[in-house]
Amino acid sequence: MRFPFVKNFLSLLLFLLAFQLCFAQGDKREVPLSKFKVNKKAVNETFNGKKGFHLSDNVSRTTLEDIAVADLEVVVPVGKAGSYVLEAETEPVDLARLKTDDQSGKLTLKSKLINGDARPTYRIMYDVYKGGLQELGKFEFKSKNQNLKIWLPTNLVLKKLFVKPYIAPKPPVEADLYVPKVVPPSGHPRLWVNQETLPVIRKRLVDTTHASAWNAVAIKARLPYQFTFDKDKEVFHNEELEKAIESKAFYYLMTEDEKVGKEAVQLALAYLSLLEFGNVTYGDITREVGRAMYTASLVYDWCYPLMDKDSRAQLRKDLMRLADDMEMGWPPFQGIESVVNGHGNEAQICRDYLSMSIAIYDEDPLPYKYTSYWILDQLVPLRKFEYQSPRHNQGIDYGGYRFGWEMHAAWLYYRMLGYPVFDDNIKNLPYYWVYMRTPDGKMLRDGDMFNIKYNKSENFYWKNPQTMLLCYAYAGNAIIKGEFVKQGGLKDNPVLFLLLDDPALKPDFDLNQLPLTKDFGSVLNSMVARTGWEEKGSSGNVIAELKGGGFHFGNHQHADAGALQIYHRGIQVGDLGLYLSYGSPYDFNYNKRSVAHSMMLIRDPKEPLLFRTKTNDGGTRFSQRFPRNVTEVLSDSWFQTGFVRSSALGVDPIRPSYSYFNVDITNAYSEKVQAYTKSMLFLNLKRTDVPAVVILLDHLVAKEAAMKKYWQINTLVKPELLDDKLVLSSELDGKKGKTYVNMFKPGSAEREMQVLSGDSSTKVFEDFYTVKSVWPEAKGSRIMISPKKEDRLSEFATIFQITEDGAKELPIEIVEKANYYTFQLADKVIVMAKPNVYLAEEIKIRVPAGKSYEVICVGLSPGFWDIRKMNTEKIKSENILKDRNSFSWVADEGSYSLIPVRVN
Repeated sequence: MRFPFVKNFLSLLLFLLAFQLCFAQGDKREVPLSKFKVNKKAVNETFNGKKGFHLSDNVSRTTLEDIAVADLEVVVPVGKAGSYVLEAETEPVDLARLKTDDQSGKLTLKSKLINGDARPTYRIMYDVYKGGLQELGKFEFKSKNQNLKIWLPTNLVLKKLFVKPYIAPKPPVEADLYVPKVVPPSGHPRLWVNQETLPVIRKRLVDTTHASAWNAVAIKARLPYQFTFDKDKEVFHNEELEKAIESKAFYYLMTEDEKVGKEAVQLALAYLSLLEFGNVTYGDITREVGRAMYTASLVYDWCYPLMDKDSRAQLRKDLMRLADDMEMGWPPFQGIESVVNGHGNEAQICRDYLSMSIAIYDEDPLPYKYTSYWILDQLVPLRKFEYQSPRHNQGIDYGGYRFGWEMHAAWLYYRMLGYPVFDDNIKNLPYYWVYMRTPDGKMLRDGDMFNIKYNKSENFYWKNPQTMLLCYAYAGNAIIKGEFVKQGGLKDNPVLFLLLDDPALKPDFDLNQLPLTKDFGSVLNSMVARTGWEEKGSSGNVIAELKGGGFHFGNHQHADAGALQIYHRGIQVGDLGLYLSYGSPYDFNYNKRSVAHSMMLIRDPKEPLLFRTKTNDGGTRFSQRFPRNVTEVLSDSWFQTGFVRSSALGVDPIRPSYSYFNVDITNAYSEKVQAYTKSMLFLNLKRTDVPAVVILLDHLVAKEAAMKKYWQINTLVKPELLDDKLVLSSELDGKKGKTYVNMFKPGSAEREMQVLSGDSSTKVFEDFYTVKSVWPEAKGSRIMISPKKEDRLSEFATIFQITEDGAKELPIEIVEKANYYTFQLADKVIVMAKPNVYLAEEIKIRVPAGKSYEVICVGLSPGFWDIRKMNTEKIKSENILKDRNSFSWVADEGSYSLIPVRVN
């Protein structure tokens, strides 16, 4: 007599024991398809001769909402109750048909799941981002053997299902031991306001400049919001609902209107209890998760008196559930190693976790401990060091975006405590965006720029008004408030505007009070020099930038130490890279690399390729590493890319006639470069025909003579060759500007040139990185000049004359000495040291007859120098300062000597 149930029982027992063992070890295990109960009326059990579940041909679905009977059902044995992650391997039945039917471009196929007695949830089983290998998310298992029901979409085969224990992120020891130096005060409110500032903000509401914003908030707040609440149906992110909740909570905070405040509480409780992001990852969904957390935190804090103990407990529970769904997870140490760069340096820490942790601190202080560890212990000290240079390492776009979130943190602590926790140098950073602005409303290029509409886009005006609001209000800066107004204000966030704006601070639109030249200091070296502050496309103003070195912080920062940019009626010299997708072959081998910038390339065939790069572009070291603290940035030479040797302006600090910048960027390159110094002299000639001249000197010593050197500049319009000169051009508003590029060392007979234009501009030596884009950067020109003679030492000396169309080049006299050059052009006589030396020798100068000349001397050794006219006594003495190494004076006709008297 046989007992088949015994065999089945033993099989099941062994199966359960195997699962329990694997979970004890933390492994994931496949749930065998043989264990599934199948709805055979709807589901086929094989696909291409193998086990796999998919809907029968006669079953077609547009929705899974009202189907009563599950397609599949299985008991998932997990050993013990807890949190587990489900994974699925799937495949479209007909991929071609899926692509044809898809209207979203995402190829998304979702299944409906019911885990135990939980409400139905919808999870992505297949999409364009991860294909058929999908993590379905984290699920709570209340028993060691829990029932799972699955409804399949049309055109999908379930091939495998996996389960594994969820392991929460483990805080580092330092975070666990951290004791916050400052904590939230007792009582509410304390987000954006405290008991001292609340009356001030209420009083400001009556100012006429706040009338429009306050009216918009009041209308939205008093209007009942219809939100259908069904506890058995999850909802996805709803930005309009969140804005309504925020407006109602703020209106209550300002007016104490309990009816409106209670509606904010009810909506927040209902919304968060139903909110489910599932396993959506595309579009950086953490930003939407965080926005929901932030909104609920405002309600928790501002409407605290309107909630009872149970309501607060429910809101905290849902806040922590969302925190678990964030990219950094909970505790917030998942997958992100730092808050100083990357996605950790965005809203999730600086606004979302921080707001939540401040709001719920009395009931649960742990979130504040971990969040303050990230901000006060990690972020604040490094930014104190880094913002000695008032520019952002992530460039124009990502810098503007991420700095805005840092300013949220600065404000939240400041308003909570009544005093700042960030160093005051944070107030200077917005000038970076002022100085990088071009007259046509766009920006010089820096870092990955997701606002790529930089040329053939007539009405494009770069803006980030939220960051400007946070900055001008924090610093009380009228000029930055003027930038905020010019960028159109913040009409889509009136609550933040009303929280921060001081109507007594009037915008100042006069940029002429600012110096025309900005030296950005030692940490992120760069000099931007301009001829004026006109803000219109028809302007003939010239802007030039030379990047130095300093320190490299990776991520969206480019390998561009030593890069040159020149703007005149459009970009004449600049970058060709386009930021289209992070980490793509084009991005890591072209866009972020030196080859896309106007700078020096040196090819060493043995140079190793790092960070998923495939092509040796000859440029500076490409890095995706970033320092996490001041000690690391100063002690690890990997992050150091060079230093400023000299930086000086003419006599007038506001409208200098010259701007001088000399940098050593040896360390930006690998050991293939033994020494590399570079200097720029920008001359503001104050003429309409030739408004500016740039003199650029490069002095490079390679490790081996055979290493090929390429002096490279990139331009958007294919250049002309005129005699031995290059002519660059750009046109805007019907007016054309030209730049005459005269390289006088090496001479024309001693150099060779290659111009790569159009599709060839993305050819990186042996490899092509083609890109489809309507923007001119995709089909620009790269001009590459190399010495014919192989030598370890290569010197390049180039003059750029920036002219109006039809204007003649200025005649220039050039004399080369062993350690310096002399130039005579326009009303200038110039002595310019070669970039690798400081002059400490007697120098002869001849000033022509006919008019007075400004004599400009740059690159002198520090110490006292005498100026003597031939056959006369000393005219004057100058004390040349360290790191400036320059001076100028006005001289009449004659022969002069500069004599070092007491050189340091």
